[in-house]
Amino acid sequence: MTQLKLYVLVVALVLANFRMSAQDGVSSVMTGFPSTDSISVSILTCTPGAELYSKFGHTALRVKNHTREEDIVFNYGCFDYSEHNFVFRFLLGQTDYMLNAEPYKYLVARYGYMGTGVKEQVLNLTQSEANYLFTLLLENIRPENQEYRYIWLYDNCTERARNMIEKAVDGNVVYERPAVQATIRQMLHQCLQEDPWTCFGIDMILGAEIDEPVDKRIQMFLPDFFRQEASEAYIMRKDGSRIPYIFTTNDIIQETLKREKASFLISPILIFSLLLLITIFLFVYEFIRNKRQEWFDIILHALQGMAGIVVAFLFFFSSHPAVDSNWLIIILNPLALFYAGWMIYCTRKRKRNILSYVNMAVLFCFLIIMLTCPQAFNTAMYLLVLALFVRALSQGHFTYHKKR
Repeated sequence: MTQLKLYVLVVALVLANFRMSAQDGVSSVMTGFPSTDSISVSILTCTPGAELYSKFGHTALRVKNHTREEDIVFNYGCFDYSEHNFVFRFLLGQTDYMLNAEPYKYLVARYGYMGTGVKEQVLNLTQSEANYLFTLLLENIRPENQEYRYIWLYDNCTERARNMIEKAVDGNVVYERPAVQATIRQMLHQCLQEDPWTCFGIDMILGAEIDEPVDKRIQMFLPDFFRQEASEAYIMRKDGSRIPYIFTTNDIIQETLKREKASFLISPILIFSLLLLITIFLFVYEFIRNKRQEWFDIILHALQGMAGIVVAFLFFFSSHPAVDSNWLIIILNPLALFYAGWMIYCTRKRKRNILSYVNMAVLFCFLIIMLTCPQAFNTAMYLLVLALFVRALSQGHFTYHKKR
């Protein structure tokens, strides 16, 4: 990742200059700025972008030395895509992200080019706290410390930045904004209103864990939610006094990215509604003509099995949060591929599809489960399961009459 290596090189030169000119700071552990330097630290919140990895926005920390006119952004959201087996490790939940740094003007140029907005919240820190926070970031960016195991919902770039600030504050950060009663899934849906297929995919692979009530600290995994919490937070000093957490706010870049909601004509709800109508039409047609359309079922179950490979792999092998609490594993698993093969075998050998009864029973039970289990399902998933059940009724009907 050439750009990433360039950032490391640039910041290494800048930080080397900081260390060379460092004198006695706020404490003996500080090696960044002299205590006479004027430093400010800001939270930068980047609005969601067009690419999948940027759909939920981003958080970074800006450290500005007003005395030396030096400006750096620390970013916990960096990764090396060229790393060996990156995609496979990502599916396993074994992706390591890293803290990196770049000149502030690089971030402004990049996000300005992409059209996404950047909001700044200058932290209301003392010079001692600002120096200590910068020292913590310098220590964290050392090669032996900069990598961390990325956990999207519970340990991501936003939560890392928040935790680092809290560690540097002399006192406690109190988030006073009224609690928002929302599950993680509901929060994700709000972020993905313009991208229903991504929303459907996330709903397909994430299970009941994200439908449990969560406190505001967990909800701060989303950058904009953390920004809103920070705007109303305060710092409680050890002597009982309290000061605002944020000193001032600025709009660094105005968003110019045009956001267009996906057309309903290609939405999951419409596509799976049409699928359900087709399955009903075929069942009626088959009943009238007394002739099965096995080709349709074979294709349908093959697609079901391929989706099931993804769901089952994440369910059994991935350490990503929430994937192992997915009730969809009951119907979305590789057994559907076996069932498609079994249907081909029965057609060629002119045998009865006795497994059609099992398939029908499983889908019927799952429809009941969808209404009673703690997991919330995408509306389009209900339509898909209903379509599968209609085809199961067709298979069971013809199996029964072929037996007779």
